[in-house]
Amino acid sequence: MTHGIRRILCCLGLRGDCDPVLDRAVGLSLATGAELHVLHAVKSLSNDVVNTLKVNIRDREVLGGLMQQRLDQAGADLDRCIETFWQQHPELCEAYGDRQLSRSVLEGYPASVIAHFAKRTGSDMIVLAANKRTFTATYAGKVTKGVIKRARVPVVVVPASRE
Repeated sequence: MTHGIRRILCCLGLRGDCDPVLDRAVGLSLATGAELHVLHAVKSLSNDVVNTLKVNIRDREVLGGLMQQRLDQAGADLDRCIETFWQQHPELCEAYGDRQLSRSVLEGYPASVIAHFAKRTGSDMIVLAANKRTFTATYAGKVTKGVIKRARVPVVVVPASRE
């Protein structure tokens, strides 16, 4: 029995990791014919911050709007990142053709959100950045290590570009 790669989850932190991670994920998607889904996990606000906001913003509708605004802004940033990638890599855009690239923005602890989303969507592979930039740093940051620990599918860790 063979189990091919049908769905790839590409996770972006939006901190300069977009290009190399998208490049690897799109390449894998083209090579395998897999669907590609891009995810950005917005770290939840701490309880202290949420409580402070609740004390200072009594109107729950306004507070809810501000919380949603965080996610909307992250979505706009993610869309910009994807659009910039396609503009900078017209050959990949042409090769990708009219295939659908979907995207999501979710809130929570990023490693947990990523692993849960991968399981829920039936992703066969996760692609994300190493998130470490120095020579003496370990191969992966806290979120990446958390995803590796939780994931039940292969995780491709894209190293930081050496510029």
